[in-house]
Amino acid sequence: MSEGGCCNVSDNKEQLDAVLRRRREQLPVVDRQIGQWRHIQELITGLGDAVAAVRAGEPDGTVAGLLAAVDLAGMDRAAGEALHALGAVRARVNRETVNIGVSGRARNGKSTVLQSLSGLDDRQIPSGRGQPVTAVRSRIYHSPTDRGARLTMHTEQSFVAEVIAPYHAELGLLPTPRTLSAFASHPYPGTPDGPAFEGADRPRLGPMLARVREAQQALDSYRDYLTGEARTVDLTDIREWVAYPEADAPPGRRPYLAVRDAVITCAFPLADVTALGLVDLPGLGELTPGAEEHHLAGLRNDIDFAIVVKRPTDTNAMWAEEDARALQLIGSACEVADPRDFTLILVNTGACLPENIAALDDDLRDRLNDPSGERGYWVVLADGADRDAVREQVLQPVLAHLATALPRMDEAVIADAVAVCRERRERIRADLDALASVLRVVSVPTLTEQTIDRAETLREEVAASLQAWVDTLRGRAGEDYEDIEFFDRVAEAHQDVREWVLSGFGEGPDEWRRRALSRFRVDRATLPFASAELNRVRVEMARRFSVVDDLLLRRRDEYWAGLVDALGPRFALLTAGGPDARPREALAALAETLRDAPEPCPALAETLDFALDVRLDYRTRVLPRLRRALDVLFPESDPGDSQAAHTLLAVARTEEGSAELFDRVTQLARQAAYDAQAVLAQEPGTTAQVLFAYGEQFEDAFVRADSSEAEFRRLVAVFQDRLWPGKESGPAAATEGLRRVRRLATDLRTLLSDEHPHTDAAERTRR
Repeated sequence: MSEGGCCNVSDNKEQLDAVLRRRREQLPVVDRQIGQWRHIQELITGLGDAVAAVRAGEPDGTVAGLLAAVDLAGMDRAAGEALHALGAVRARVNRETVNIGVSGRARNGKSTVLQSLSGLDDRQIPSGRGQPVTAVRSRIYHSPTDRGARLTMHTEQSFVAEVIAPYHAELGLLPTPRTLSAFASHPYPGTPDGPAFEGADRPRLGPMLARVREAQQALDSYRDYLTGEARTVDLTDIREWVAYPEADAPPGRRPYLAVRDAVITCAFPLADVTALGLVDLPGLGELTPGAEEHHLAGLRNDIDFAIVVKRPTDTNAMWAEEDARALQLIGSACEVADPRDFTLILVNTGACLPENIAALDDDLRDRLNDPSGERGYWVVLADGADRDAVREQVLQPVLAHLATALPRMDEAVIADAVAVCRERRERIRADLDALASVLRVVSVPTLTEQTIDRAETLREEVAASLQAWVDTLRGRAGEDYEDIEFFDRVAEAHQDVREWVLSGFGEGPDEWRRRALSRFRVDRATLPFASAELNRVRVEMARRFSVVDDLLLRRRDEYWAGLVDALGPRFALLTAGGPDARPREALAALAETLRDAPEPCPALAETLDFALDVRLDYRTRVLPRLRRALDVLFPESDPGDSQAAHTLLAVARTEEGSAELFDRVTQLARQAAYDAQAVLAQEPGTTAQVLFAYGEQFEDAFVRADSSEAEFRRLVAVFQDRLWPGKESGPAAATEGLRRVRRLATDLRTLLSDEHPHTDAAERTRR
């Protein structure tokens, strides 16, 4: 490209301001498209996970083999490429300034050119002879009113990861520090000795080792600045934050190492200039790890135009391989636009011999550009230190060129992104078509079919388990079944009552007879005392035999526990307490869950209520029959039969009479105890019969009632996720997995159909 003409500066500003305005208008559309493609990538990731789950469930199955042929990795890669293209567009339209990058190898005058363009001097953009002096790459923005620097500091983590770790990677030093303390204590070698530094790389690695050792030795000078905060610094004080120490500076002070980013604002020496920024691009060939990667990132994300500075000295008067590499990097940063449209080679002629200047100019014309003068790279010869020359021969022509070239380049970048996105959409659609072909040959039950199948399976499982439980209850109800624990408890209770009776009803025979005689004399009758004692003995015996109550309740709890087990582990998942809930609470919770479900199962809930209504306590089951065995202890056998009572209890009101009454009451109590024992001995068989009847009725109603089939289907439809939780393997999991694959593929195809937002952006750019 030949040197651009310098049209009116005011016209340039208006045109460039219009470019920036159009860019800002496109940003929302670009962001929506990026959001859409991120969603596409998320769906592809989910689709990949779903396919992987199906393949893992049946790794040797036909379905897994068919799905293995689907290029999900290619789909993800295509989405990533679309996002990459859109990211380049966003970086471009999100700029609030027209950015010019200045690049060049050390000692070619890059910093000097930046000074001339910005109006700054050595105190803000250090330059000099010998070793490079710029330590922190800066961005410089034009502002007619603001003058200062805003520094973003590293955190300890970012400093170790972004500054120190790359040195370790280049030097091959292990372990790589992950904390500031680890860096501070790392034993760096004093000189580049050892296998890691042998060969042709030693001249490059030696200075790197020296730099990382300097950073370690100076840690105390910048440790406190590693806060991640932003600092505002006056431009008169900026040098130590962006430059290596001067020769006469205090040793061991390197605050620049804490700086992650530096933004300088000042008034450029150009009247009526647009929103303009200068970007100090990392130089190639510098002994800093990752310099080339940082250079490329800066080209791609930060600049609209690049100025490559080359100074023709005695040893630098030819276009070298490193120079060609720099142009290649510039071209790779924006492959859709001609790099000659956004690149200028500035031959820095300051203090150079004419013959060297001519040699480089000839070399550029003959070896880089077409000698015929056709379209080639824009080359300008100017003294980088001459601010007027740089302004008039470089900056103003570049801005004039950009006023007409930026819309063209923006259009090319956006059109390329549109094309990339469209092509990647078609590629993903083709992969989805291949997936659809696979899914068409795979039979997947519908949700209704799966619900019916699972309901029948669950009903069959529960029926088999309940029948086995009922068979256990039937065995206990047989005539030959003996509840040894219950019989032993009855024998213990009978022995306790018998000993209580024989011991004088808890007070001793003598005391009992003495008390009886005293009452005879007070009442002048024997019947009142005898009646009271029979009543007392009868009540006490009924109480003492109630010790079997806990066993009866235990048999009931065992019945409920057996029922919970028989219902199986899936039903346990429907209760709040899960498998660890107590049986009664588990059954009650299950009944409530079925009753209150979005699609209620009232018949199944009512059957559970029936099972919970079992009554096996002593008062309900035993006491009514036990009381008949204790009837012998009533003073009067029949209402109005006073003669029988008189005959039984009538004794003389003497000591002999009290002894006779004691013997009679004792005999009656022993008879009642014997009869009560006989009644209790029958209870295990009766209880077993009751529980067997309850269990048989429950199993019949739960499995075979008219509404059972429908309510099992309703139950599975509502609680399918809870009854079959987690990722299972086998056909069921494959079915559910394939259904998820189909759903995600459909969602992805729908999302891919919307590609208008970016097209609109491209049209606005053309307008």
